[in-house]
Amino acid sequence: MPQGEGRSLPAFTRLAGGEMVERVRAFDWARTPLGAREGWSLSLKLSVDMLMATNFPMALRWGPELILIYNDAYTPSLRERHPDALGRAFTQHSDAFRATLMAIHQDILSGESGGYALERMPLHVQREGGESRLAHFAVSYSPVPDETAPTGVGGVLISAVEITAAVETEKALRDTQDRYNRALDAAGGVGAWEWDIKANKVYCDAQYAMLHQVDPAFASVGLPAQRFTPAVHDEDRDRVAAVALAAMKTGGDFSDEFRLVQADGSIRWVVASGHCFLDAEGKADRNAGVVFDITERKAMEAELLEARLDRDLAMEAAGMGRWDHNPSSGQRYWDKRSCEMFGVAEPGPRDFESFLALVHPDDVEGVQAAVTAATDATGDGLINVQYRIVRASDGALRWIETFGRAYFERDQCVRFVGVGWDITDRKASALRLESQEETLRLAIESADVGTWDLDIKSDVLTWSDRCYAMFGIALGTPVVRGDFYTNLHPSDRAEVREALRRTLDGRIRADYDVEFRVVGRLDGIERWLSAKGKAFFDGDGKPTRMIGTTVNVTDRKRAELHLRLLVNELNHRVKNSLATIQAIAGQTFHAARSLPAAQEAFTARIIALSEAHDVLTRENWEGADLMDVIDRLTALHGGEGRFALDGPPVRLSPRPALSLSMALHELATNAVKYGALSRPGGQVTIAWSVDYSGVPRLSLRWIERGGPPVEAPSRRGFGSRLIERGLAAELSGEARIDFLPEGVECSITALLDC
Repeated sequence: MPQGEGRSLPAFTRLAGGEMVERVRAFDWARTPLGAREGWSLSLKLSVDMLMATNFPMALRWGPELILIYNDAYTPSLRERHPDALGRAFTQHSDAFRATLMAIHQDILSGESGGYALERMPLHVQREGGESRLAHFAVSYSPVPDETAPTGVGGVLISAVEITAAVETEKALRDTQDRYNRALDAAGGVGAWEWDIKANKVYCDAQYAMLHQVDPAFASVGLPAQRFTPAVHDEDRDRVAAVALAAMKTGGDFSDEFRLVQADGSIRWVVASGHCFLDAEGKADRNAGVVFDITERKAMEAELLEARLDRDLAMEAAGMGRWDHNPSSGQRYWDKRSCEMFGVAEPGPRDFESFLALVHPDDVEGVQAAVTAATDATGDGLINVQYRIVRASDGALRWIETFGRAYFERDQCVRFVGVGWDITDRKASALRLESQEETLRLAIESADVGTWDLDIKSDVLTWSDRCYAMFGIALGTPVVRGDFYTNLHPSDRAEVREALRRTLDGRIRADYDVEFRVVGRLDGIERWLSAKGKAFFDGDGKPTRMIGTTVNVTDRKRAELHLRLLVNELNHRVKNSLATIQAIAGQTFHAARSLPAAQEAFTARIIALSEAHDVLTRENWEGADLMDVIDRLTALHGGEGRFALDGPPVRLSPRPALSLSMALHELATNAVKYGALSRPGGQVTIAWSVDYSGVPRLSLRWIERGGPPVEAPSRRGFGSRLIERGLAAELSGEARIDFLPEGVECSITALLDC
């Protein structure tokens, strides 16, 4: 090196040496699988020398037993295990340690792996001056070649590269971002954006997205700028576009105030401030900035311009009071509105204890906890609490809501600022709303109404408890639209699907109104349900949600079915009655008798028919008790002691009831005119029984005694024919009349279920 001749070499610090050099030299290696140092392989000796010659944390594990050798810089990472860890085999470490790293070492020793690297491993290192501090390293495990080893790899060299500076830089970046967010909040910022102009994608935070009626989940991955412009007020849209275009031409800063229309139709005033960046060719590349909500300021400006109200009146209209505290110095400020809300004289309470004295006793603990949490440097510094006060001026109980933020320097709160407003009226409204909601809930429960909410995108159904009961599904079971269709009665599925299709069709948007049957999944019960609902659509006309109610109308459906059956039965009975009347009229007036006698007989038979109908009508034409039929007969034709009755309770279906009533009235009419009931002391015995051995069969006997002597008629009249022929045919039984000298007897047998 010609240029180096005559010049002294720079002095280098001798690295070899230190505590671990001495320990390695003094260690009895013969007691380990490595054997005495004199017998070590050249590779092992070279690796140990290299290890001891560096101030960086390094260690070596050698041989199948992975015997540990390390330098001074590595000792802090061993903590209490130093110096006992020197010369220790890997198997002598804890199970957890071996489970974590054994596979890494074995892969390297076997020659299957060229090494491993672990990032961000924290280690305590000793700095100049003896200071020990936590540092971060990228740790690597590397194979050490050794010709004497079976696999050609004698050990594993463990080295570390310090990355503390990079870790601390990353942390500083996060802290900077956090301070930026805090500054944005403190300045009244409500959102930030960045627009990639060439790709036409806008990336923004959640606040900015919601302010523009955009889903934050989509905004975070980038959306076209056109998706954000619909929220800009129609009167401001052209001007906002012109400001953006002007900034794109020249680059640099820009700022503009405009209105944004919110989802509920309200208007928010914002000021957007940003910078447009140009590329190397001078073309617009991107712009970025923040928006600040200036709605309050605009409202105050409008009031000043239109009504020239002073600031105090504006704050009174807004119902807010401002406060500002410095906990470290004890300085406190309350504006006039705050003092009025609490009913105290300006400048307000002199200290925190004086303020707490105004708070309702039941809320003091909650307010103290909220203030303590907000002024804790480890928290988020925010307070938002509702509490009651006893207003000092008149003792009135008022509700106050407070929102504020604490600011810190060196972990000490140096400023605590916020606003408060009287929310007593809002609390009263909320209480009324809660009462109304409870009333609605009780009404829904009493009316057996279920509510449901269908998420169209996921097809997931959210049911109220009533809906679960109506569909016979266990409460809380997750359900989708497919579960709803599964429970539908097969005969009703097509109609329900069509109704749902029309409701979800963006061109039709029909109201969902359909009745259908379901079969309970758990109980198997069939129920009739009436469902009504409405769908909601996005800007593209696609359905997003559907809500509605379901009412159990099973009882109504059953009543309707029963009513139809009754109407059909009534039609049938009316036709039968008219036919019966026609037959009675034909037989009565056809017989050879005078017209007055025929009229009297016809009237009596119609009355008998009417009596039978009365009994059946009282029972909704579902049948009648035999005793009711006989009681009507005795009331019409008898008196005290004229009838003797003997028989068990018998339930008659409509046809036997009608036929027996007609027959008994014919017998009673004859008895009044010619038989036992035509004389005082005459008596009629009606006895009956039922044989249940097979098909239930009624046996009834009519026996007259105490009347005039009876002679058998030379011919049978209509009454006899009605009983012996018509009754027998109508009742699927037999009827026989015997004209005995001591009195008329009639035997009737009839099937009860006919």
